[in-house]
Amino acid sequence: MKAANFVVILILPIFWVLSCTNAEEQLNEREVYDGAFYEVADLELWYSDSAVVRLMVKAAKMLEYENGDREYPEGIYVEFYGKDSVITSTFEGDKAFYTKETDLYRAVGNVILESLKNKQKLSTEELFWDVKDKQVYTEKFVIIETQEDVLHGEGLTAAQDFSSYRILNPTGELGLE
Repeated sequence: MKAANFVVILILPIFWVLSCTNAEEQLNEREVYDGAFYEVADLELWYSDSAVVRLMVKAAKMLEYENGDREYPEGIYVEFYGKDSVITSTFEGDKAFYTKETDLYRAVGNVILESLKNKQKLSTEELFWDVKDKQVYTEKFVIIETQEDVLHGEGLTAAQDFSSYRILNPTGELGLE
């Protein structure tokens, strides 16, 4: 009987150690979730400064991640407001991404920035919006429609309200008086 007790006392700790090791391995093999922390449908955000509306963001769907980055998989629409609370320009894209670390939006697809005040329209496939510097830019092909001309080029930098812009590599013809 003492021999049987000795074998049981010897074998039980071995099984216990093996089972703990297996549990630790299972915990280490567990996948880390890197998807969206939450999802918002029919988003409409209003931003103001000193009780004056500065911009409004609309999106059918927004995904926000743990690090603060956001994705707008069904598109984004933004209205920029002047000091008199009148819409000065609009910005939209088929899909958009926001990186919190750099405070930068990237819109892709059919991207349009339109100045209502100057009656100008920018079309491109990709546009970056630097919120801090209040600038937009791209290295992609751009088309700018003004009241007088249609301008083409590669690359652009502009004010976020499209009140001023610079085409980096203009192409095509431009009529001058």
